[in-house]
Amino acid sequence: MNATAGTLVATSLAHSAGVPAAWAAAVAAAGAAGTAVAGLRRRLTGATLGFRAACCVAAGAWSSAALAGDGPLTMTALGTLAAGGTLAGTLAAGVGAHETTEQSRRATLLSIGVRRQLAADWIDRLARVCRIEGAEIVAIEHWPSALGYTLEVKLPAGGVTRKAVADRTGALAADLDLPTGCGVSVHEGMTRRLVLIKVTTKSAAGRDIAFPVAEMAEITTVNNPIPLALLADGGRAELDLRQASTIVAGATGTGKTNWLHRLIARLNQTNDVLVWVIDLNGGSLGLPWLHAWREAQTAAEGSRWAGADIPAPGVDWLASTPAEAARMLRAAISIAKARKVAYQNDMRDADDDKLPVGPTLPEIVIIVDEGAEVTATREARQVAAGVAEVIRIARAMAIRAVMSALRVTQDVLPDPMVRKMASNRVCTGATEDAELGHFFGWRALTVEESFDGPGSLLVGVDGKSPEKGHQERITPAQIEEVCAATSARRPSLDGPSLKAAGPDYQERWTLQRCGHLWGQPATTTATANAAGGGAGEGRGGEWKATAGWDTPREPTLDTPSVNELEAMFNAPAAQRPDSERPEQDGGDSDTDWSDPATWTTDRDQHQPEQPDAKQAALALLIAAGTEGTGASALARELADDFGTNRQTVVGWLKAWVEAGEAVRIGTGTKTRYVHRTHAPKPPEQS
Repeated sequence: MNATAGTLVATSLAHSAGVPAAWAAAVAAAGAAGTAVAGLRRRLTGATLGFRAACCVAAGAWSSAALAGDGPLTMTALGTLAAGGTLAGTLAAGVGAHETTEQSRRATLLSIGVRRQLAADWIDRLARVCRIEGAEIVAIEHWPSALGYTLEVKLPAGGVTRKAVADRTGALAADLDLPTGCGVSVHEGMTRRLVLIKVTTKSAAGRDIAFPVAEMAEITTVNNPIPLALLADGGRAELDLRQASTIVAGATGTGKTNWLHRLIARLNQTNDVLVWVIDLNGGSLGLPWLHAWREAQTAAEGSRWAGADIPAPGVDWLASTPAEAARMLRAAISIAKARKVAYQNDMRDADDDKLPVGPTLPEIVIIVDEGAEVTATREARQVAAGVAEVIRIARAMAIRAVMSALRVTQDVLPDPMVRKMASNRVCTGATEDAELGHFFGWRALTVEESFDGPGSLLVGVDGKSPEKGHQERITPAQIEEVCAATSARRPSLDGPSLKAAGPDYQERWTLQRCGHLWGQPATTTATANAAGGGAGEGRGGEWKATAGWDTPREPTLDTPSVNELEAMFNAPAAQRPDSERPEQDGGDSDTDWSDPATWTTDRDQHQPEQPDAKQAALALLIAAGTEGTGASALARELADDFGTNRQTVVGWLKAWVEAGEAVRIGTGTKTRYVHRTHAPKPPEQS
């Protein structure tokens, strides 16, 4: 239509100007020549070139005839132009389809030629480098990411195995002269003789891929694999966190913490997972997942989350001390044992020996960051042992563990069963090839070919050869957005599990347990209330996360009854070593000789000064009132939170008595200490 209208307008203007008819013919000839030259340069087919040239010649002939006759606006001229335009338009559709088909055929032939040449090169390369004669290239697939390609190779008969190719990946990469950071990896095919060879020709180093926060609007489930890495071939590496535990290893600065944050984000995307975090390095891994929730709860002034509806944090429980981690693991083991009894009928209905997971019966994923901190002290090693026990006994009851470590060696993960039972393995970086071999059990891996900078990683599942991938970058602002977007779908712990966990779980967000995470010591509330102070306040307003957090609880002192005291006093002398008998005059010895747990040697036992523990002990002494308390009772109260032993408490009590802060009443096993504010006043002298 446009060409027909343009011809009519141009001819009308030329007729008005008195242009000779020969000029129209010359213009048409020039147009046909130009169209042919342009088509040849673009490698168009002969049909397309002939059609376009014919259209130019026809338009020039009509224009010349109109200029030589009575003009272009006569009925004869207009009818002829309309018929020619209709015919050209009809033929154009067919010619265009033919051109598209022909160009596709040419591209296919070119691709086949390139693939044939690539296949021939690889057959020759396998013969030269791997000494494998007679290999066949079944298929070649170029990756959508344009970073490489995959070869499907059929090995020759005669017992040639995949290992013959896998052991020579470094030599194959050198023969290809691949750029630094690129390499060759070998994977199993559909049969023993089929091998997949993945060749990375371009490095993804320096690419900063943003975490897709928009995907959080979609609700997922842990019953399906969780996508946790972008593979070089354009796919996604997925981990089954429902059936298997996970170990992630990597040196500092390789992106291990970023990967853990992405894992928590993907678990928050589900509606059937509760995330628990153990981070003995101040809780730094879990804290970013609490900010939005806490500021919404306290209506923090100036925060973008003040007044937002964020009913639950992104991390359901955060343990930053060995004592809190011990509570968490104790609760996890209790939950696993309780679920085995409470949900037998559910497993029978599902005809499965594993607990069916859903929004009303969530899975618990315990993330431990990082292994070196978890094995640094005796208490921390007990935490590591607890994690290993959870991995061993709680898999079927939907409690999974994710261990993070700088490296998977004996000094970081002393229990070899942790590595053996974790079939999901992710490595974000290593310094030696031996570490990769120990981690994945795949000796052909090299650090040079496996990583190309921060963000790159290896993902291995079920003992298979690991695949190279890349991870997205998630920022603190995105973490808070994920919390806000997914908070409403966070499940609650089921009834039997909640009962089994008890106060260890129900009181996890009380100020005494979590106040230190926000710079509020655990003793602040106890001391203030003991001294007659009011309730504490959170930043920007009242803390509303746990009702009654500021109500002081009565100290539970394990004071023996009268009969127990009499039995202790009348205990056989054989229980009292001669070398350690108490002073007969009931002197200043504070050792309870009827309790072997309090016996000590003559060697001095020093313990580092703990200001928080000492302040907590003083608060408990004040709370004991006129009844007072003893050194053993105080030590039991402080053991879980601070690990304070009885000898340390005895030293504090003696110092307070000498300073006049406390009063000692009684001797031997009946010794008790009363704060000066509650001590009985001496009778007035007349």
